[in-house]
Amino acid sequence: MLKSLHIENFAIVDEANVSFDSGLNVITGETGVGKSLIVDALSIALGERAFKDFIRDGYSSAIVEAVFEVKSAELKKLVPLGIDSATITVKREIRLQGNSKVWINGQNRTVQELKELGDLLVDLHGQHEHQYLLNEDHHIDFLDQFAESTEFKQSVADSYQTLTSLIRELDEREKSASSQHEQFQLYAFQLQELNDINPQPDELDELEKERRVLDNALTISEQASSLYKEVDGIDGSALNRLNTIIRQLEGLSSYTGTAATFLPEAIAARVTLQEIADFASDYEQEVQADPRRLSEVESRLKILGRLCQKYNRQYPELLSYWAEIRSRLDKQDDPDWSKEELLQSIKQATANYSKACSMLSKHRQKEADILSKTVVEKLSHLGIPKARFQIEVSQEEHEKGLVELENQTLKGDISGMDKIVFWMQANPGEPLRPLARIASGGEISRIMLAIKSAMSGKDGIGTVIFDEIDTGISGRIAHVVGAELKLLGHHHQLISITHLPQIASLADSHFRVEKHLINQRTVTRVKRLTDNERINEIAALIGDGAPGETTLLAAKELLKQED
Repeated sequence: MLKSLHIENFAIVDEANVSFDSGLNVITGETGVGKSLIVDALSIALGERAFKDFIRDGYSSAIVEAVFEVKSAELKKLVPLGIDSATITVKREIRLQGNSKVWINGQNRTVQELKELGDLLVDLHGQHEHQYLLNEDHHIDFLDQFAESTEFKQSVADSYQTLTSLIRELDEREKSASSQHEQFQLYAFQLQELNDINPQPDELDELEKERRVLDNALTISEQASSLYKEVDGIDGSALNRLNTIIRQLEGLSSYTGTAATFLPEAIAARVTLQEIADFASDYEQEVQADPRRLSEVESRLKILGRLCQKYNRQYPELLSYWAEIRSRLDKQDDPDWSKEELLQSIKQATANYSKACSMLSKHRQKEADILSKTVVEKLSHLGIPKARFQIEVSQEEHEKGLVELENQTLKGDISGMDKIVFWMQANPGEPLRPLARIASGGEISRIMLAIKSAMSGKDGIGTVIFDEIDTGISGRIAHVVGAELKLLGHHHQLISITHLPQIASLADSHFRVEKHLINQRTVTRVKRLTDNERINEIAALIGDGAPGETTLLAAKELLKQED
């Protein structure tokens, strides 16, 4: 229940504080004084879109704050929003600079969180909510609220999530299998290519070395020959001279022990020089210019180079990749899932989903008949005595539908398989038509009231607001509509903006919106009316102006009748 509403610098409302009661709260006032601003302000406090134009001229921000009291039995539906207090204060500040700010029980929250909370606290009906009723997409919501289909809908939603999850898994696995098949085809091609070329470990380095030698064969041969000659191949070579040195040391050794100490090192040097000479002689013979072999080496190097470039890998990485694809291809026939098992799971999930949809549909059909009859009774009471109202529960066949029943494949989603459409015949002799095609705004208002009355206490909403739901009606029907609002107020806190005295006279609490000129600025005030003030206000509504003696008597009589 909405306990209080505080409005500050909102449009032409400089400041307003309104305390509401249970039952039927009525707001009246002359045209243009700002009655609907009360509803606009509350809408913003409940998360609707806030425009900077709402900020009173000359101020940097506007504030709307609402306090609600929730019954303990209804608190459980607020737990998912992190709310466990029976008193809920929501506050919103619209700023000229920057984004608006939201608080719930003093904590910063998002507008989306505020909207979710608002949808659970208040059911607001104005002219745009009439459009909501005319939109066939929302008819299923009205029926499910009346039918209290929560358990059936939860079963459908759970089985739908299971089924669609399995279908997604199959699709992803098949795509993966297709992609894997293509990948394995690529692996097979690459393996054949690598097998044909057959690169070997260290081959690239060895070929590079061999090419350097073949490229420089003549130079190497000349250098080896020169080296041999310097060491052993000519008179005066290093070995000849070293042999002379050794003989001289041997001669001196008979005279001094010092000379003998050098002999081992000199002899070791002679061995080393002999090895160098042998190497130079052999290497000169080994390294010969071989254009054919050089061509073969260069050709092989190009092949291995192109292979590394093609696979975008260094040579060691290329060899590792070769081993890797051999291993992957060896394992390609070992799938980690069974398509047949998954298809069987989908078949079972389809059966479960279809059964849940069927049960929900039968429940909806039964409750649709009851709601149709109830709405017809309400409409007759509200001045449309010959009305026919029918709720159509239908299904649509579709070759790719998720529901399989009685050899039919039907469309289905998380809400089930049904399409709900409200049909209406307002006047005898005319055919039933979709509700969207009936013409009278007054009829739409009464249909909305009839549906809300039929659903009294079932929607779990504590506060219901009707913004001029009496549009297009008058006289006796206005009194009947007022009586229905009064009755609806037994199940909800009702706030109704009206211009009809018949409805205003039934109020449990009556407020008047007034416009005043203060300091050359227009301001709007909201005033709770005393009993005497109510007489004057209702008289003004009867006379459509200042109350006179006749209208005052009529107002007293109207209030007396309601008592």
